[in-house]
Amino acid sequence: MVDYEENVNLSKLCTIRIGGTAKKIYFPKSVDDIVQLVKISQDSGKKIVPLGIGSNTVFKDGVLDHLFVSTSQLKRYEIEEHKEHIIIKAEAGVSFKTLTNIVKKYNLEGFEKLSGIPASVGGAVAMNAGAYGAEIFDIIEQVEWVDKNGMIIVSSREEIEYGYRYTQFQREGFIYRADIKLKKSSRNIPDIIKELLKERNKKQPLDLPTSGSTFKNPDGISAGYLLEKAGLKGYKVGDVGFSEKHANFAVNYGQGRYSQLKKLLETAEKLVGEYFGIKLEKEIRIVE
Repeated sequence: MVDYEENVNLSKLCTIRIGGTAKKIYFPKSVDDIVQLVKISQDSGKKIVPLGIGSNTVFKDGVLDHLFVSTSQLKRYEIEEHKEHIIIKAEAGVSFKTLTNIVKKYNLEGFEKLSGIPASVGGAVAMNAGAYGAEIFDIIEQVEWVDKNGMIIVSSREEIEYGYRYTQFQREGFIYRADIKLKKSSRNIPDIIKELLKERNKKQPLDLPTSGSTFKNPDGISAGYLLEKAGLKGYKVGDVGFSEKHANFAVNYGQGRYSQLKKLLETAEKLVGEYFGIKLEKEIRIVE
């Protein structure tokens, strides 16, 4: 039987610290455990909701009865060294902080722009996480995942459907492991990462609970720019608002509630639609 906990406070499992209670959360330790949970999902009719670090996730208030599956026990990784590159075979729960430490140790290039993202491998692959023009699928070799029938599948990057902040895993399957290929570099990668993190800290409200980028950037324009021009930078609904540092970052100023966040997002979508004729698309995942 897969380990689980009952009546878990979901606000502690997302970085914006908003949400109700999960009736039950499962903690698989292997790919076989995931297969078992997929079968439970089929039998019960409950959809699987994967839980990583929760940096782009918001939960509704109240009691939620989905099949929540945490990747916190899936933190193993292997390093495969080649002459000019290294492949990191990382389970879904391996954090970007861990990957950054490996990258700095071996002086690898290709990951440096992603290094400050508060993510784990599974969540980052599922949403094709990115920053500064780079994205995780630039360096993915293959993904091992479990489909809705409980079959373990290994797909190369070319076989996976993905795009800007999107992959097929947002609608199907559970990611177990990803192979990440990084080149050995002649540049000083730890120094480059240090500078990028300094830049990130300057521009983003990392001192407050936040869900990160709230909306995807529409073609050719920044969502943050649109929100700021619509007068939403620093705009609040109760204890939830858009940061005064970066208009596309929703933050929790204290006792934020899901109802306040929902109203904030609706206001943003309405105003940007009225002013610019652009329909904003959420980057955050809302679990209701």
